[in-house]
Amino acid sequence: MLVQHGSISHETLQAALHQQKASGSRLGDTLLGEGAVGPLPLSRAIATHRGLPHVNLRDMPPDESLLESAHVHEYIARRALPWRREGEALVVATSEPGTALSSWAETRFGMPCRFVIASDYDIRMAIEERFSSALDEESRLHLHRIRPQHSARRTFTLEQRTVFSGLTLGTLFAVVYAPWTSAAWAAIFLHALYATTMIFKLLVFGEGLRCPPLQAGAEADGAPLPLYTILVPLYDEAVSLPHLMAALKRLDYPASKLDIKLLLEQEDAATHEAAQALKLPWNVEIIRLPPSFPRTKPKALNYGLRFARGEFLTVYDAEDAPDPAQLKRAVAAFRALPEKVVCLQARLSYYNAADNLLTAWFALEYGALFGAMLPGLQSLGIPLPLGGTSNHTAVRRLRKLGAWDPFNVTEDADLGVRLSLFGLKTAMLDSVTLEEAPLCAHAWFRQRSRWVKGYMQTWLVHMRDPFAAWRRMGTVGFFGLHYFVGMAPVTFLTAPLVWGVTLMTWLKLPLAMPPWFIALANANLLLHFGVHWVQAFYAMPRLPEYQRHRWRFRLAALTYPFYWALHSLAAYKALWQLLFRPHFWEKTAHGLAKRTHCDGIRN
Repeated sequence: MLVQHGSISHETLQAALHQQKASGSRLGDTLLGEGAVGPLPLSRAIATHRGLPHVNLRDMPPDESLLESAHVHEYIARRALPWRREGEALVVATSEPGTALSSWAETRFGMPCRFVIASDYDIRMAIEERFSSALDEESRLHLHRIRPQHSARRTFTLEQRTVFSGLTLGTLFAVVYAPWTSAAWAAIFLHALYATTMIFKLLVFGEGLRCPPLQAGAEADGAPLPLYTILVPLYDEAVSLPHLMAALKRLDYPASKLDIKLLLEQEDAATHEAAQALKLPWNVEIIRLPPSFPRTKPKALNYGLRFARGEFLTVYDAEDAPDPAQLKRAVAAFRALPEKVVCLQARLSYYNAADNLLTAWFALEYGALFGAMLPGLQSLGIPLPLGGTSNHTAVRRLRKLGAWDPFNVTEDADLGVRLSLFGLKTAMLDSVTLEEAPLCAHAWFRQRSRWVKGYMQTWLVHMRDPFAAWRRMGTVGFFGLHYFVGMAPVTFLTAPLVWGVTLMTWLKLPLAMPPWFIALANANLLLHFGVHWVQAFYAMPRLPEYQRHRWRFRLAALTYPFYWALHSLAAYKALWQLLFRPHFWEKTAHGLAKRTHCDGIRN
């Protein structure tokens, strides 16, 4: 019919049939995915083929009195919604007619149903326009409603406030009545804490070297590839959008099996205009997010998840350039791994690592984190704080968990811990996604203070019932969570005190401290430099541009321990925001790098 009507050529049809056979997709989805036909001509052809009327919902919208918020998820899943009432019958608009839909409709609505055909696009737009407020409310509050103990909507519980208030008052009392003794004991405690934290990091790093990320082939087991949803939250990303679409186009995955959602804020006119100018393929949908608080990435992801159709799902950021084979590798890994592994985390690196010293430091940090530290956590059975992008999850299990916490500004780390609490596992996938590292200190501080604040939120949430967490995670997982998530902000906040005391011992200032403490202080300094040098020199030769910029990366590796001093400043900003602006999302600006993954040098 499409050929006869001139919508596609005979050659296009033959090519689509060949792709359909290879991918296992339906012919219509193949034609849409390849951009050979639009949704309106296709739905008209389906209506003619089925002998059913065709309606354009943009011109003839559904009767709103027939639409119920309680059934919105069924409308989305069935690609159908009640359209008109005609006498004793209900007319249902759908893009998926069939026996199963007829049975569902008559059971759901309790009356005889007739059907008309509408395009997928029209049905989705009608659902968005009618139910955006309900979907937005659910995206914000669903986790808090079903599992309030796992939501960061409330920063501190009454018990936590009581404990922290008691510790604060006790510290003030000790400082007032025994200042020197208190300072000495505090110095000893902080140095011991810092030393054990560095030793823990070294042990995890060594375990990660022994157990590298999972190697998965780019081909699945011969079974048809599943539908894969890609969520891309965007805000003020008009510059990055063309590079993102070029990266997604390079994915080695059937276009008919990709369900790509660009999540755009309604008032972000510049990014909307950039998206429209690109003439996006039909497997890329723009989801418009209504304005609401909190304005966070996880809230946007939750909203997009309501429309996800895939069996698996991944998240990419605006500046990402994933390995083209990453989705196939993820499918192969999911099929090969035990059922309890419901999440895979790909490795992250930077395509602009050589731009300056800060980007080189950032790249060394991620090289060690994703190359060894996270695989080490996985091997030891410690909850894996996910990266903000390129984590792949089984959609059904993600929904059952309550999805992301919209009130947590490191929703990725929080989700990784929550997976562990429910006995589910995350595995590292040896596939790389390149990102853009922040180019200046201002951008870095915004990103890092948000990260530290989110770690604080995550620790506070999952320590509301520490004994229950201990039972669920096991001893190694429980204490590993303390050291990797809880102790990171603590060591950043106390580092100036730790190094201040060490500096005083170097300057021979009068300190009433025993010799063993001075030895501990100097050992801590050696541990700090040693651990971070080991990580930096491990990561350095594995960076994408190492061969071209050896001298720059060697300088970055030598000075890498000083990079961590910046984290203390970011941590104090994070602490202030945790107390006064806990759900504020500081956005990182993108599109500023000298180099891009597409054309090397930005014009």
